[in-house]
Amino acid sequence: AALGIGIVLGPAVNMKRSPLCGRNFEYFSEDPFLAGMMAASMINGVQSQGVGTCIKHFAANNQEFQRFSINAVIDERTLHEIYLPAFKACVQKGKVGAVMTAYNLINGVHASEHHYLINDVLKGNWGFEGIVMSDWTSTYNGVACAQAGLDLEMPSGKFMHYDTLMPAIESGELDESVIDDKV
Repeated sequence: AALGIGIVLGPAVNMKRSPLCGRNFEYFSEDPFLAGMMAASMINGVQSQGVGTCIKHFAANNQEFQRFSINAVIDERTLHEIYLPAFKACVQKGKVGAVMTAYNLINGVHASEHHYLINDVLKGNWGFEGIVMSDWTSTYNGVACAQAGLDLEMPSGKFMHYDTLMPAIESGELDESVIDDKV
């Protein structure tokens, strides 16, 4: 807060599943419980100083090679036992203010367009009330992102902007309440 910083884009809580992952240096652990407890503690400390935190990269971001197109195919049990617990701890124990989606696809759907993960799990089951933002240039369809629960496209509104979303609202493809939730 003393430096005028409003939010830290971290911590990163993906699992260290491959020694070749280019982001392992910023991930806490290969253990979901340990990563979640360490990250929640960091979040509580940082946010106690008036600076927000943004956990990333939601979810299953385990490699940098072909990160815009790689598809993490993960069954439901593994997703909830290995890949999501650290994020859940950050939301429920750390009260994190923001969540950043990943570049990759999860079971064939881009993370920024993943209705099940963002709306059903994160905002629904876990009760997350903060902002969900994309990683830089990791959006591909503004309407799909809006419907999935993405609140903010970073670093600009290339896809989630008036010219894309307003026609979808007018045609009935996108309900105005979806936009109200983002505001």
